[in-house]
Amino acid sequence: MAYEFGPVVVGVDGSADSMGAVRWAADEACRWTRTLVAVTAVPPGEELGKGADLAAAAAAVEARRWCVGVAAVGETHSGTPVDVLRHMAEEARLVVVGGRGASGRTAEPLGSVSRELAARADAPVLVVHEAQRWAAPDAALPRDGTVVVGFDGSAPARRALRLAFEEAAARCSRLVVLQAWRHLELWRPGEDRATDLCDAATVVHEALCAAAAPWRERYPLVEVEVRSEPGDPVVALTVASQWATLLVLGTRCPADGVQPSRPSVASRVLRHAACPVLVAHGPSRIPAQREPVAAAGRSS
Repeated sequence: MAYEFGPVVVGVDGSADSMGAVRWAADEACRWTRTLVAVTAVPPGEELGKGADLAAAAAAVEARRWCVGVAAVGETHSGTPVDVLRHMAEEARLVVVGGRGASGRTAEPLGSVSRELAARADAPVLVVHEAQRWAAPDAALPRDGTVVVGFDGSAPARRALRLAFEEAAARCSRLVVLQAWRHLELWRPGEDRATDLCDAATVVHEALCAAAAPWRERYPLVEVEVRSEPGDPVVALTVASQWATLLVLGTRCPADGVQPSRPSVASRVLRHAACPVLVAHGPSRIPAQREPVAAAGRSS
């Protein structure tokens, strides 16, 4: 992964949705002093034509207009959008896509490209929902609102926590670390008196504070609220997306030891979130085990 030093890559197809994503990508490239690469994918078997080149070039021009001084280039590659952007992600700091592109004519809340990239990529993926709302000439991006990160103690959540602190620090934004936790004795309508869960809530909150502590020390200027509440994580995070500027989520990758047996919380929240969602990916390939190398002998 080239996370620390790679460019910001944005997928474009000429739609208003992708143009809104370009503006978010330009902001990120400017914020992190990275080159922005606007990429258009041409389906296999089709010639690389002027239409695709123009879409990529127009996106680069818009990025430079939106954030004066940002270095932006347009590129056209042969392949499916998912394959092209996954390949670009191997050398990227961030991949940005609109929630739905030019082919988004179905009732699905999330397009196939954004859904598949959010599931697996070698770089963090920013999915900009309803990105066309930021494509208008007079649109203004929210740059200093609250960043919310979902946490559950897993390795993906720890990746998300790191990324959320980085984003909040770069944006000078407030950060809310949110953990919604399930309990067998949570009260449900129709049941009798509820059970006191204060002890369980204290344990969860203290563990959450301990997980955030090293990052609070590293980023002392970030205003942090640690919030734990009983309930369904999907519901809690989706509701949080209604008042957040950015929602950061972790998702499992093949290199993680434990794999989900059902759709992840991140994938379910991503379908319904109101704000842009930043998915903190880990490596998509399990690193190969290397044999120890014997020390070379020194001749006298």
